[in-house]
Amino acid sequence: MNSIVILVDYLNRFGSKQKSTTYRSGMDLDKIQMYFEEKKFKVDILNISESVFLLKEKEPSYIIYTSSEDHDGKYKSFIEDVLLFLQDIGHICIPSYKFLRAHNNKVYMELLRSSFKLSDDFIFQTSYGATIKELENKKLKYPVILKGATGALSKTVLKAKNKTELIQSYKKINKKDALKLRIHELIRRVRHRSNYVQESIIRGKSIIQNFIPSIDYDYKVLVYFDTIFVLKRNNRKNDFRASGSGLFEYTREVPDSILNHAIALRKQMDVPQLSLDIAIYKDQPITFEFQALYFGTKTIESAPFYFKMSADETWQCHDVKNIILEEFYVDSIVKQIKSKL
Repeated sequence: MNSIVILVDYLNRFGSKQKSTTYRSGMDLDKIQMYFEEKKFKVDILNISESVFLLKEKEPSYIIYTSSEDHDGKYKSFIEDVLLFLQDIGHICIPSYKFLRAHNNKVYMELLRSSFKLSDDFIFQTSYGATIKELENKKLKYPVILKGATGALSKTVLKAKNKTELIQSYKKINKKDALKLRIHELIRRVRHRSNYVQESIIRGKSIIQNFIPSIDYDYKVLVYFDTIFVLKRNNRKNDFRASGSGLFEYTREVPDSILNHAIALRKQMDVPQLSLDIAIYKDQPITFEFQALYFGTKTIESAPFYFKMSADETWQCHDVKNIILEEFYVDSIVKQIKSKL
């Protein structure tokens, strides 16, 4: 019998689920365990903090785990430490640690995305910075999009028409700075006077990308191994952003290029699930963002149908009445494991 270890957080929560039993309680662990056992997997559920001791001396195991979107990422940082350690000592983390690092971290997400050398890289021409000085020194063709490393619903995604707006946007995104840092910097300047180069007070890692014009909507695409759920998202009124607009619709008229692109990315990234923000630009799909775990589940949980490739390699739309998130989640994990055997 195959075995799998499920790592839960300090409140025994696992994953994200919009329609959870109680608010922010995640997926139903009893259902996940049941579906794994139906597929002949032995299941162990461990708290992340205790897993280090219990798995340190054990034979390599398949490990699935949760992430977190806690304040300042302090608990997520702890999860990252544990998962990197478990992966380094031989356990098989699904998905691998790098995708945990990319969760709620647009800078590493974009670095990771660029490592796959996608065809749309030249369109975005992404650059990076973590201080105002770094942004001031960049030679950019405006307008551009500035993205803070964290944040949902496009709250930290701003458009800048020139360098002044870019710096203003950066300050807006990174305005929460410790007073203690400002005081320490003042003391250094007074104490060392001309023998000191002032350090940056406002810091925060960000990415800068070309603004892509003439895009009125995008697609939120969730891939569960070989099954795809799609939600069309129209832009906010007088805005370039679709995420968080609330102007959503399910449509069967999804271009094959979107579905082909999504499944190809999942295979290339070698993950069981993938959340993608995709748009069509100059008749080709481009990927704005992705996540491989702990992403929003509205698109799958409310879906009236899904897409799957048939034996003749054409995309078919299948109606569905009652989607059980945990069933699709487990099925994708099992298929991912079997694909490696």
